[in-house]
Amino acid sequence: MASSATIRMEQLTKAKKLLMNLPKKKYGKTRPDAAKFLEKAFRNALKKGYSPKELSQLLKNESIIIPAYLIQKFFSETADSADVAPAQKKEIPPQKPPAPARTSFIVPDLPDKKL
Repeated sequence: MASSATIRMEQLTKAKKLLMNLPKKKYGKTRPDAAKFLEKAFRNALKKGYSPKELSQLLKNESIIIPAYLIQKFFSETADSADVAPAQKKEIPPQKPPAPARTSFIVPDLPDKKL
């Protein structure tokens, strides 16, 4: 049988003080949450002519990593209908049916009915 380890009372008191005096833990935001948080600022920058790639690089210079594809995806999903023209469908012309395959190398000059 394993013996039960004991903890001294001064250790427990020290542990209790340590746990009671812990600072509140700081949580950051995920990259998609950060993009949502910066939505208005991104829109203003885009109106000023900056591309998602340029915005990503500017943020990277400040040690904030939000990839350009995420900025672009974020705008694609949340773009106002007034800002983006609807995609036009391309009409595909009907295709001609394939020519029937010939079963013989000899092609008659006259059809069978005229013979």
